Amino acid sequence: MVAPPTWKPSEGLTQDNNLIALNQLGCVLHHVRELNMSKADELAIKLKQTRSTGIDQAIDSWPGQVYELYHQIEAWLQPLTEAGLVLRRNPTHVFESHPLGDTFDYAIDQLVISANRLSITFDPVARFTADGEGRVEIHCQGNELALLRTVDEHGATHWWLQGIEQAATRPDAVALTENNLLSVVQAGLAL
Repeated sequence: MVAPPTWKPSEGLTQDNNLIALNQLGCVLHHVRELNMSKADELAIKLKQTRSTGIDQAIDSWPGQVYELYHQIEAWLQPLTEAGLVLRRNPTHVFESHPLGDTFDYAIDQLVISANRLSITFDPVARFTADGEGRVEIHCQGNELALLRTVDEHGATHWWLQGIEQAATRPDAVALTENNLLSVVQAGLAL
């Protein structure tokens, strides 16, 4: 059996000099790789990183934005829950595609409101929409609505209540307020 070569200080090199030489060789090889990469390749990598980062951040922040909406709804409905209205969250998964081709699979909760053997389900179906920054559909007896999220120039979130298109005309969206929500709950649960 042959013994592996060993470092010998008497050969004129020190262990520190060897580490410095290896580090310099690594830097040279990295620079050679960079020279072989075209400017277009560099820009393509930067674009992908920038695009992916923004899209990933949008997906990562979406559940938190939906849960903020749910907290507001729960606060508005507090007097009704004390009178027997039931609120619960159902875990679900969303499979969604971004217009640029990226696909996402993420966990998010539905909010279900129940009373009188009827229920209303708030279903966050899409973060990426053509007309906003997210969409939560509202499914209830005899009525299909949606909450559309928009963001103004100051970064503030606004939710808009609108009917889901069932005819050629699209009803105008109205701001989500406590009274608008209570009207939806009243109609959807026959209160």
